[in-house]
Amino acid sequence: MASTPRPDFARVARLRGAEQGVIDEAARQGLMPEEIAHALTAPGVSDFLLFQGFEVVADLDALAGPGSGDLDVPHHLVDGDLPALVDVADAALCALLYRRLLVRGTATEQAALINRDVLLRLWPRRLAPQTVAQVWERRFSELTAE
Repeated sequence: MASTPRPDFARVARLRGAEQGVIDEAARQGLMPEEIAHALTAPGVSDFLLFQGFEVVADLDALAGPGSGDLDVPHHLVDGDLPALVDVADAALCALLYRRLLVRGTATEQAALINRDVLLRLWPRRLAPQTVAQVWERRFSELTAE
């Protein structure tokens, strides 16, 4: 009878350490913003974020997505939960799309698809994981204003 393979936790720790070293070096060379590098190398960050990373627009006013109507969702974000077309008026689907854009979207996609006012309205729903949300909130104090 075949046994279940045991996870190699030492290997995982080595891979995480190596990735954190790459991120630290990228930040030192100016290839990655310091605040994102710090968030990605913080204790407890998920493997998904550590190995994928995330982007943040440079200016909240760059968020020029539509405030109403339908949005064409980038193919890499579409799945069984998120359709290829999202009506901004559907708060639940719009929040899901924004969450995906905050975590997996490029800054260019964020600027083109996220609407500043809609983001401010939806932000209290905790659109992003804590690691990502903290970077956005440090960069844009408007997100924490009540």
